[in-house]
Amino acid sequence: MDSALKMRQGTSPIRLTAGPLRLLGLLSAGLGTVFLLFVSAYPLGLISAYPAPPQAATEGPLGFEEKVADVDDLYRDPEEPVQAYLQRLTKAVAGGMVHYWTQGDEWTLADTRYTRIGLFDNYLLWMQSFLPQYRQNLQNYEFVTPHKALARGYGFCSQVSKIVYSVLADQGIEATIYTVPEHTVVESNGSILDSDYGVFVPHSLSEVQQDPTIIDPYYVQFGSMLPLLHKAYGQSWQPLGTSQGFNDVRNYEAKFERLKWWPPLMLVAAGILLMAFGTLLRRRNIA
Repeated sequence: MDSALKMRQGTSPIRLTAGPLRLLGLLSAGLGTVFLLFVSAYPLGLISAYPAPPQAATEGPLGFEEKVADVDDLYRDPEEPVQAYLQRLTKAVAGGMVHYWTQGDEWTLADTRYTRIGLFDNYLLWMQSFLPQYRQNLQNYEFVTPHKALARGYGFCSQVSKIVYSVLADQGIEATIYTVPEHTVVESNGSILDSDYGVFVPHSLSEVQQDPTIIDPYYVQFGSMLPLLHKAYGQSWQPLGTSQGFNDVRNYEAKFERLKWWPPLMLVAAGILLMAFGTLLRRRNIA
């Protein structure tokens, strides 16, 4: 009689449930921890989310000079003259970014490995980039958030212009991104900020449009490019997006930057709760 009672107690539903719950919790917490390490690897600098351009591209006139260590360094000092600041910002962004195309001077599918949202950067957007409705945008994606673009370190003229624009917009400094088929620049305070070439032109686009040769002394380092630049600056420039549009994109980027942490954190939290509940049931069974 006593033996039968003990056997029934040993196989009680509580005891049968406690073990699997603790095991499931351990698996969930372990998986969540590995997932969390995966998500943290790129922000912590343990892995690169994007391939490096060829050495020739980083050393060329449109290549890399000095990494922007802290985005705050791109903001204006309180006593810094506006024009001097705009020139410093233009050159700093240009020096921290690489202009590189795999074929010719326009984006092709071969550039996708550089311009698609990286798996280690944001796996949620990376997965979305394979869906037909998001493919066109996310395969050739340009960040509006400055530190995201600078961390990637690669961009076309429109990408570096978005960095400059965002930094200025954060400070309430009026700026507009203008584009033509050949080029994209930022205009602010009556001056042109070309962070693709690292050139600051203290003239407005309307002035230069009337006489494109105004730019010659400022682009003297890029003499071979002057015919193309004359053609670009002689055209009618159009705004690239609106302030509200850029703000919406930046909020979109921030939202997904937060969302990517939720799945691993929820797995860890669920694992801890399951293990705690399983342990509690086991203790109640023993008691």
